[in-house]
Amino acid sequence: MWTWLKSSLGLMLSMVIGSGVLMTYASDALAQSVREVTLVNIEFEGSKIWVPGPVVVEKGDTVKIQAINNVKSDPAVHGLAITAYGIEVVVNAGKPESIEFKADQAGIFPIRCHLHPTHVGTQLIVLE
Repeated sequence: MWTWLKSSLGLMLSMVIGSGVLMTYASDALAQSVREVTLVNIEFEGSKIWVPGPVVVEKGDTVKIQAINNVKSDPAVHGLAITAYGIEVVVNAGKPESIEFKADQAGIFPIRCHLHPTHVGTQLIVLE
C-alpha cells in the first residue's frame, strides 16, 4: 500500500514539476502571503518605544499591523508612520488601530511616531 502511494505521489509530483505548475503555484502562494504583527507603544524609563523590534516581511506580502498605544503617561495619543508607504496613523490609548498595506518595495524603512520625533521607533524590513 505505502509503496504504491509513494510511487503514485512521486509520479504526480514529477508531472507537475515537468509542467511548471508547481513553480507557478509556489510563486503565487508566496506573492499572496499575509504577515500579521502587533506593535505596542510602551514607556520604558521615560522613553516611548514601539515594540517588538523590526518587522520582517517579503516583497509582495500583505502586511497587517495592529498598533496598540499602551503608554500610561501623557500624552494619550501617539503616531505610527512608515513614510515610504504613505502611512501615518494616530493611535489613541485604549483604541487599537489596524493598518494594512502591500509591501511592494524592498528595503529598510523606519517605523516612527510622527507626532513625537524623539520617541524610539523600529523598522520595517522588506526582503527582495
